[in-house]
Amino acid sequence: MSNCIKARNGISKVSQLQRILYLKSKQEVNYKFYSLYDKVYRTDVLQEAWRQVKANKGAAGNDGVTIEQIITTGYEEEMIRELQQGLKDQSYKFSSIRQVAIPKPKGGTRLLGIATVKDRIVQTAMKIVIEPIFEADFHDCSYGYRPKRNAKQASLAIREDLYDRAATVVEIDFESYFDSIPHGNLLILIKQRISDGAMLRLIKQSLKVDIDKSGNQKRVKIGVPQGSPISPLYSNIYLNLIDQIWHKMQYPWKLHRFADDVVLVCQRDGYKALKKFQEITERLSLKLNQSKTKVTRLIEGFDFVGFNFIKRQSPTSGKNTIYIFPAKSSEQKIRNSIKYKTSWRAPIQPEEFVEQINTMVRGWSNYYLHTNASQAFRKLQRFINIRFRRYLHRRRKGHGYGWQHYPNSKLYTKGIIYIGSGMLEHIRKPVNDLR
Repeated sequence: MSNCIKARNGISKVSQLQRILYLKSKQEVNYKFYSLYDKVYRTDVLQEAWRQVKANKGAAGNDGVTIEQIITTGYEEEMIRELQQGLKDQSYKFSSIRQVAIPKPKGGTRLLGIATVKDRIVQTAMKIVIEPIFEADFHDCSYGYRPKRNAKQASLAIREDLYDRAATVVEIDFESYFDSIPHGNLLILIKQRISDGAMLRLIKQSLKVDIDKSGNQKRVKIGVPQGSPISPLYSNIYLNLIDQIWHKMQYPWKLHRFADDVVLVCQRDGYKALKKFQEITERLSLKLNQSKTKVTRLIEGFDFVGFNFIKRQSPTSGKNTIYIFPAKSSEQKIRNSIKYKTSWRAPIQPEEFVEQINTMVRGWSNYYLHTNASQAFRKLQRFINIRFRRYLHRRRKGHGYGWQHYPNSKLYTKGIIYIGSGMLEHIRKPVNDLR
């Protein structure tokens, strides 16, 4: 099954469509799009959506159908035709979503909604079509879940602002943000750009899906289900209003946002900045988590999207310097992931053990390559080596820790990753070309 039809210049027709929509939206800020729905069920758009859903993997929804089952049974092309026909005659209906609770890094749980594979394909196709339109309106201060923007860019921009005589930061935490987005207000923002009735009906239907929790179904009346392919876009559309208002008011405090994670960089008046931000959120029917929203002095340090920022005196120059470290919570998370994936008594071969560790660690290390992460890398390397050594030693039913049989040099010859080798590569996920 072809992933995407290519145009003569080698660029996929889907990318061409997105670029056309993006440029039109960028050039005419008040333009409303009247013909979008037919783009959603284009064969190449649905094929590209299916490719992305496959790449993201994920569990089965309420129907129990997995991605692997669709592939192994050869159902792919027939499924695309069925989705296309259902969308074309406007008979397609989203199924209820399966809700599961996952732990948050800082405690508590987050409810994740798992849609059926078919629904994820349709939602991804919707995102492919409408994302370029709103992407043209999004402010440069936001970085999360946007094409060609990432956490590294956010961390570097924040560090640059921190060097500009910053003394405090305001750490913003929304109270159940995804569950609090008002559908009516969100649709008003969407209608500023989209006037296609069929497209708007599909968007409404994607918002008002039923949630299935422990056998009981409940209609969503507010908020967007986390886990949906299109939910991050809805989130950015709504929070972009805060970005626009903040910069229109020309406040002296610098705003940086990654999805619903927000930090305000302040030279002074941190509490005043927090008050102004809270006034805006109240107008949008959003609440801040008062226990986690706080004003922090830069010398105390703060965390943002897995990075820890702190102002310290450089041991070499003696000057005040902004350092970026991996957050302690992120270090613990990668250790927990390694423990979960690689039990000492895991019934797997050493080659598979190595592959699992290397894949996880390479991604984590690449995320922090631009930071002051040497100490964190050394600690993680020691943890990996101990973990792998004990696994190998217990496989041969040895006693103790196995230092004599498996020194570090022998672990590396067996292929275990060496973070300090300089062999790490930053592998970017493919993104849609919108610019």
